[in-house]
Amino acid sequence: PLPKKGVAPEACGWKLVANVDTRPQGSDEGGQYAVAIQDETGEVLGSYRHLMFEISRTEARDAFGNTFFSEIDVIDAKGPVLTSSVAPVGKRIVQEFTAEDAKYQFILDVTAAPDLEMWAEKELKPVVQAWYPKLVAMLPSEGYTAPAKVTLKFRNDMGGLPASAGGGQINLNSTWFRKELKREALGSVVHEMVHIVQSYGRGRGGKRPPTWIVEGIPDYIRWFLYEPHSKGAEITVRNLDTAKFDASYRITGNFLNWVVQTYGKEVVLKLNAVARNGDYTAETWKDLTGKSAQELGEEWKKANAARIEDEKAGKTGAN
Repeated sequence: PLPKKGVAPEACGWKLVANVDTRPQGSDEGGQYAVAIQDETGEVLGSYRHLMFEISRTEARDAFGNTFFSEIDVIDAKGPVLTSSVAPVGKRIVQEFTAEDAKYQFILDVTAAPDLEMWAEKELKPVVQAWYPKLVAMLPSEGYTAPAKVTLKFRNDMGGLPASAGGGQINLNSTWFRKELKREALGSVVHEMVHIVQSYGRGRGGKRPPTWIVEGIPDYIRWFLYEPHSKGAEITVRNLDTAKFDASYRITGNFLNWVVQTYGKEVVLKLNAVARNGDYTAETWKDLTGKSAQELGEEWKKANAARIEDEKAGKTGAN
């Protein structure tokens, strides 16, 4: 019988087979792990009709500490001999390099996209080496140490997602990168490196800031500090009416750039520290600028509208 709430399974006839915890003991979190549960002598674990899995989240600091299973195999000891159904995998194509006198270590895995190895060596690697230390210096907070080991891995199973980051690893969509090598590829990696450095949801109470801040800070750094020449986050006559300061990504990046120019470069630094510590609230903006986010958003739109009118009149404006 299934145990009732508050009753230990063992009290109802269930037997504990194994207790598994794959969380690493070090500072790096996340990732994929494989576990095989078997008797150390090679004997059969037992004869069971039902299996019960008691699953716990990996951590309680944010909404992303979930446990995911991609495959669970229960093997019949009396069944046929197992054979691998996985095709042989070729040799991994991996580069290891460092930055800032070996303070930061990187693994670049191009196994899934060997045709991108040369581009990664000549174009991607120098950007990572130059910008990761910069990002760490840009986004400090008391008592925080940014991850010192980062893996960049090309993958062929990301669908339409260009890139993602988590657990000290940046995933790169091989198909998307092939199309964007001369356009957005490098900037997208800078964006994801910011996510690695942010490490939000690790502070008091594990409270994460709104998504528009989580994504807006990386796009502010990307479009206005890393590649301002690309003008990829401009507010123009076409998007002015619909632009909202909390629209996330490029639009929020533009808003943050305006706030920095208007209220001081320390705003984003302090905003990041508050967000990382789990202390972000709606009052944070008043603490940093004396005005609410809504008030700042209205000022930002008016400033952009005035700039666009000046440009229409033939005057030179700056975004």
